[in-house]
Amino acid sequence: MQINCIKCGSKSIITSRKEVDPKLVQLYCACKNVEHCGHTFVMDLAFSHTISPSAMDRRSLLLDLLQAMPDSERRELLRLADQHN
Repeated sequence: MQINCIKCGSKSIITSRKEVDPKLVQLYCACKNVEHCGHTFVMDLAFSHTISPSAMDRRSLLLDLLQAMPDSERRELLRLADQHN
């Protein structure tokens, strides 16, 4: 990932990071144009939204749905799934 200095536009390096939340990280940055700029700054890197759900989410959702079903419905669903294989 490339971070550009917001003052001069030069490339910057990430010197450290601080996780504020699983969906928000603060990136501590330093401009590589030390001679003419030398700006140090903090940028936030944040999760925005999901485009395609994780397979882990689908499995968890499916397990939750199966556990909430009455035993008779669950057995019927599994029977139907066996027929499709």
